[in-house]
Amino acid sequence: MQAHAVSSLPATLPELLHTKSGELDSVLVFLRSGTPKVWSYAQLFEEASIHARRLTSLGLRQGGGDVILTSFLRHEDHILFFWACCLAGIPVCPLPAWHPDPSRQAAVFRHLCDVFENPTLVTTSDAAQTVHALAPDLRVITAEELPSPDTESVTYPTWKPCPDDVVCYMLTSGSTGKSKAVALRHSNLLSAVRGKIAHHGTSSTSRFLNWISFDHVACLCEVHLHALEVNGSQFHTSPSEIIRRPSDLLRLCSEFKITYTFSPNFLLAKICEENQSAPYDKLDLSPLHSLISGGEAVPIKTAVAFADLMEKCGAPRNALRAGFGMTETCAGSVYDTRPILRDPTSVSIKYLSVGKSCNGISVRIVEPITGSASPPDKIGSLQVRGPTVFRQYHNDPMATAEAFTADGWFVTGELGYLDQDGNLHLVGRTKDVLNINGLKYASEDVEHYVEEAGIPGVVKSSVFVCPVRIGQADTETYAVFYQHDMGAGSAYDEAYGDEIVASNKAVKSRCAMFCSQAPHVVLALPRQYFVKSALGKVSRSGLSHSYLAGEFKDAEGRQTSANPTQGIEYAPSDMNSPVEHLVAKAISDVFDCSITGVRREQNIFDFGASSLHLMRLKHVLEERLSVRDIPTIELLRRPNVGELCDYIGTFSAEGSSSALASVEYQPLVCLNASGLNPPLFLVHPGVGEILVFIGLARMFTGDRPVYALRARGFDHGESPFGTFQEMVDSYTSAIEKCLPNGPYCIAGYSFGGAVAFEIGKRWQKAESASPGSELIWTEVLLNLTMFLSLIPSLELDSVRAALLAEFPAIEGHDMEPCEKTRGAVIKWIFKRANQRRLSELNLELNAFARWVKVAYEINRTGRTFEPRGCVKGALTTVFCAVPLPSMGTREEYRRERLSAWKEFSGPRFEMVDVDGEHYTMLSEEHIDSFAQKLKQALQRSEKSPVEISAQMSPSKADFDAVPVIDFGLAEKSPNEYFQQLKYALEEVGFLVLVNVPGFEASFQQDLFALAESLFRKPQAWKDSLGTENSFSLRGYFRADTIEGAHKAHAEAYRFGAEMPAPGDVKDTTVPFWLRLHEGPNQWPPEEDVPGFRRQMEVLFERYYQLNLTLNQHICALLGVDAAVLDAYFPAKREFNSAIWHYFPVTPEIARSARDGFAQAMHEHRDPSTFVTCLIQSRAGLQVQNHAGAWVDIPMVEGGVVCNIGMHLMTLTGGRLVATTHRVNTLKIDEDRYTIPYVLSTRLDKRIEPLPQFAAKAHVPPNPKILKLMAVEDPLVRSGYARLSLFPAATKRLYPKEFEEARALGVL
Repeated sequence: MQAHAVSSLPATLPELLHTKSGELDSVLVFLRSGTPKVWSYAQLFEEASIHARRLTSLGLRQGGGDVILTSFLRHEDHILFFWACCLAGIPVCPLPAWHPDPSRQAAVFRHLCDVFENPTLVTTSDAAQTVHALAPDLRVITAEELPSPDTESVTYPTWKPCPDDVVCYMLTSGSTGKSKAVALRHSNLLSAVRGKIAHHGTSSTSRFLNWISFDHVACLCEVHLHALEVNGSQFHTSPSEIIRRPSDLLRLCSEFKITYTFSPNFLLAKICEENQSAPYDKLDLSPLHSLISGGEAVPIKTAVAFADLMEKCGAPRNALRAGFGMTETCAGSVYDTRPILRDPTSVSIKYLSVGKSCNGISVRIVEPITGSASPPDKIGSLQVRGPTVFRQYHNDPMATAEAFTADGWFVTGELGYLDQDGNLHLVGRTKDVLNINGLKYASEDVEHYVEEAGIPGVVKSSVFVCPVRIGQADTETYAVFYQHDMGAGSAYDEAYGDEIVASNKAVKSRCAMFCSQAPHVVLALPRQYFVKSALGKVSRSGLSHSYLAGEFKDAEGRQTSANPTQGIEYAPSDMNSPVEHLVAKAISDVFDCSITGVRREQNIFDFGASSLHLMRLKHVLEERLSVRDIPTIELLRRPNVGELCDYIGTFSAEGSSSALASVEYQPLVCLNASGLNPPLFLVHPGVGEILVFIGLARMFTGDRPVYALRARGFDHGESPFGTFQEMVDSYTSAIEKCLPNGPYCIAGYSFGGAVAFEIGKRWQKAESASPGSELIWTEVLLNLTMFLSLIPSLELDSVRAALLAEFPAIEGHDMEPCEKTRGAVIKWIFKRANQRRLSELNLELNAFARWVKVAYEINRTGRTFEPRGCVKGALTTVFCAVPLPSMGTREEYRRERLSAWKEFSGPRFEMVDVDGEHYTMLSEEHIDSFAQKLKQALQRSEKSPVEISAQMSPSKADFDAVPVIDFGLAEKSPNEYFQQLKYALEEVGFLVLVNVPGFEASFQQDLFALAESLFRKPQAWKDSLGTENSFSLRGYFRADTIEGAHKAHAEAYRFGAEMPAPGDVKDTTVPFWLRLHEGPNQWPPEEDVPGFRRQMEVLFERYYQLNLTLNQHICALLGVDAAVLDAYFPAKREFNSAIWHYFPVTPEIARSARDGFAQAMHEHRDPSTFVTCLIQSRAGLQVQNHAGAWVDIPMVEGGVVCNIGMHLMTLTGGRLVATTHRVNTLKIDEDRYTIPYVLSTRLDKRIEPLPQFAAKAHVPPNPKILKLMAVEDPLVRSGYARLSLFPAATKRLYPKEFEEARALGVL
C-alpha cells in the first residue's frame, strides 16, 4: 500500500498542478490594500494553460532550448508565468528587483544574456522601455504583447516533461552582477517539498504565508510548492509591507490563522525590539505551527525572546524553527523542530541549532584539508547530497566542478559541527561572505568596489572586509581594515591623522553605497597586522578575531578622535587667523552674538540660521572680502564654521572684481547631518532655491539627516537644465550616490512635488512622464516676487495688471522677452518691490535677474511633465495650504487639482491640511506645525495602512466611527445632547440622528418601497421624465452615462420646491434665471406610482422643519443669535432633493474597482450648503477621517444622516468641519436608495467667516464665485450659478446664457 501511494504521487510539476486543480478546498490569496485577489488552483491551472499556449506561439523551443526571464513586481504575475513556462516546457528564471544603479543593472542583463544564450524577457510595459535602454540586445516582450493562444501549440498535457527536466533557474546573490544560475529540476523540487512535509507535518489544513519575493527560492519552494503539494491555502504579501513594519508578519499570521511562514533572524530581532516598546496585544497565534528562520544564525537570546512572545500569543514553544538551506538545496533542508529553551543562560552555545536534515538530503561534516569525516562536536566543512540537491550551475562547468567533491557531495561553504544527538550547528563560513540583514555579499566584491574608487591614501590590494558580530548583537555587521600610504601606528596617526581619517570616511561611504549598510568600523593598520599565509592569503577571520579581542583598540581610539582639516569634527580651537577672525566677526554681526563664542567646531545652523541669515552672511562676507560672488551652494555645503574658514582661505580678496572659481555643480546639499532615521530628501520649488528648507531642516535635528536638491544655474558658469528629464536624472543620481539602496523619503515643494514623483517612479521603474504645461515668463517673475515676499499675495492681481499695462507686448507671451525688455521689466518690478524686504535679503538687481532666469528655465522644463504611472509601494502625502485666491478655496484646490495625485499613487494616499498659504507654509510662523505634520507622515510611511489613522494627530481629533445621537436628548438632557453635537459637528462633520419625530422606520420604509417602484419602471418611461425636458432641471437622469469624474453606478430623480412655470417657454421676456429657479417637478403619474407625490411632499415638509430646528441648535452651539443663520436663507423656501438608486455590486464592477472603491458617488464635500440631511435604505456611504481612512456611515433603522457643508464651515472659520465623503458600490450588495435634502441659501449674500471666527481659519473665495459675484444683478447671478448643475442639458436649454457664463469664467 505504501509503495503504491508513493508511486502514484505526481512526478512533475505540471502533473502536480493538474492534480490539485481538481481539489477545490484551498486557494491562493494575494494580499493587497483593499480587496485581496483570490485564485483557486483550478483557476491557476486554467490561466497558466492559456499563457503557456501564448508563450509557445512565440516559437520558443521546449526542453531547455530557450529560456524565459520574468520580471514583475507582483507575486501573482510571477506565479502565473512560472506555471505557464512549466506547462509549456520552457525553463524560467525569475529576476530579482532591479538595482537602482542603471550601469550595474545593465551589467546584470549582459551577464544573463551570456549565461542563457539570448533569453527572452517577459515583463510589464512599464519596465520594457527601461530594459530596451539598458540592454538593447535582449529580447523583451510584455505580458500584454503576447500573441493569442495557438490552438495547435503542444503544451501540457499533450506534451509531458520528464522528472529530470529543468524547471527553473534560480540566481545566486551575485552582488557583482555575476550570479550563478542554479538549475532546479522537477525531481529536486518535489523531493524538497515532500521532505519538508514529512519534517513539519503539514497537511491540507495548513495555511501558508509568504512575504519573500518570488525570485528567492524560499518563496517558490518553502511556501508556494509546499502549500500546493499538501493542497493547503497560501497567502502572499509584498516584502516591503513586512520590512517596513515587521510586526505585520505576526499580525497577518493572527488575522489569517497562518500555520506556516518564514522569517530571517534580522526580522525576529526587530519584532522583539518593537515588542519591548509597544507590546503586542490581541494576537492569536495558536494556529501557528512552524515559523522557519533561516538566512543567518539565530542568537539564543533572540530565539528565547521571540518564543516567549509567540507563546504568550498562543503558539507552541517549538513553532520557531531554525533551519538551513540554500538555493542549491531548494530552500530549507535542515530544521530543528525541538521546543525553544526558556533560559538562555542554561546553555553555552550562542546560536540555535538548525537540527536534522529532511528526507531527500544527507549531511556530513569533513575536515577541510583532508576531507575525512569529522567526529561529533568537531568543526568542519558542511557538505550535502541527495535528490533534493541541485546538480549543476547552468553554463558554468568550472563553478559546478568546484562545488562538488569527487564522490558527489555539494560543498556548501559553511563551517559547522554535528553534536552528540546528530543536530547540526553552524559556526561560520569557509568563504568570507557578509550577511547583511539576510542578504549576502562576498567580501572580495566589496573590497574591489572600494579599490575601484581610487580613494587617496588607500594602498592597492590592501583592503580587507571582514564579517563580525559585536558582543551579543542580534545581527551580523562588518569591519574594514586597510593599509594607508602614510602608514599607520601611533606616530603616523598623530602626524597624518587628518589624511587617515579622511580616507576612513571615504572608505566607509563607499562600503555603504555597495551593501546599504556602513561598516561598524574602518581602520588603517600597520603592515605587520596583515599576516599572510604560506599561500600569500591574509586571514579575514584572523583580523576580525584580533579586533574583537581588543588588539586594535589604540588605533581605533586615535583615528576616531583625530581632527581632519576637511572634516567631520573639529576639536575646540581659537579663531586666531585673519580669515577666522573675519568669519567670526561676520557671524557675530549677522546672528547678533558674541564673537568670543564663535568656534571652529560649531555649525552656523546652531546659531538658529534661517534662509535670511544665510543670505545676509553671504552678503557680509562678499563685501568684507571684496569678492563679487560667493556661491550660496558653497555656504550650504560648509555649515561648519571651521570648514567655512578653510574654504574662504583658499582664495584671495584682491578686489571687488574677484570671484570664487566656478565649482562643479552638485545638486545635493546636506542641511542637517544628525539623526538615526532614514534621510529626508527635499526638492526645491519652482524658484529653484533651497533656502526655504533651512528652517525645516533645523526642526529635524537629531531625528534624521535632511538633504535638499538645488537647481542648476544659480552660480557663475552654470547653465540651467535643458529638460525636465535631465533634472530628474541628475537628482536621482545624486540621491542614489548618497543612499544607494534606500529606504527613500522624498518630498517636493510645489513644482518640486512633480520632480519628487518622477524620482520615486525611477526607483520603481514606472512609466515616464508625458508633455504638460506650466507658467509663462511673466507669471514666473510674479510668482518669484511673491515667494520672496517682495509683493503681498493679495496685491498680485493689481501688480500684474499694472505690469501688463506698462509692457503690453509681454502679455500672453510664452517665451522669455528680449534682453532689453527683460531688463526693463525686472527693473520695474524691483522698483515696486518691498524695499525693506530687499534690504533684508541683500538682494541686488543682477542676482534677482539671474534668479528669474533659473526659475523660468525650471518651469519651462516642467512643461514636458504630465504625470503617468504611479509610485505604488510608498505612502504619498499631499500637504494642502491655502492656495492663491485665483485658485479658489482650499477645498476646491484639493478637489480639483491636488486630489488628482491619487490617480498616480498606490493604495496609501492622504491629503493633510497645513497652516499658512502656499508661499508661507514654511515660514517661521508656520514651520513648527508643518514640521510636526511632516514627521507624523514620515512615521506613518513606515507603518501599515491600518495604523495610519492611529498615528496621525491632525488639527481635528481623529475618529473611527460616526456618532449616533438621540435627538430626544435635546429636550430631556440638553447638556448631554450639545456635548455630543459639538463633537459630531466640530470633529467629525457627520452624525446620525435617531428618534427624530416624523422619521420613524416605518415611514422611511414606505418611501423606499415607492422609490423601488419608481426605478423599476421601464427605461423609456423614466427617460420621458428626464431633466433635459425641464427648464428648472427637475426629473430623472442616469449617473452612469455622465462623462468624466462624476460618472457613477447610480441613477436619480431630482426635485425642488414646487412652483408653476414662470410663463410660456417661448416668452422671451421671462428671464432665464427665473425659469431655472422656479418650475414644477416632473411627478410620475399617480396611476403609475400611487401615493408617491403625497409621501414625498410630506417628507420635504418634515425635512424643512428638521433643518429649522438644527439651525437653531447650531446657533446655540456657536453662541450666536438664530437670526444670524436665518439671514442666509431666501424669504421664499427653496431646496434641492433627489431620490438616488445605487446599483448593487457586480463582478464587472468589482473588477473595475481601484483601491477598494467603485464609484457610486464621487469623493466630495458638499460645496454650497449649510447642512445636508439624508435617509438611506442600507449602508454604502463612507466618510474620510482626518488620517485619510474611510469610515462607514452606519445604517440605523429610522435614522437621519446629517453632515456639514462647505458654506457653514466657511462661515464658522473652520470650527464646524465639512468632511469628504463618497458612496462605495463595493459596500452595496443589494439595491440602495437614499433621499438627501438641502435647504438652499442665498447666492446674493457673500459667504465669509463671521467676525468671531475670522481669525481661526482663512478660506479664500472660489474664483468662479468671485467672477459670479462680479455680476451686479443678484438674480442673473443666481441663474448663472444654476447652469453648472447639468452642463449638457443647460447648454441645449439655455444656449445664449450658457455661452455668456462660459465667457465670464463661471462654467
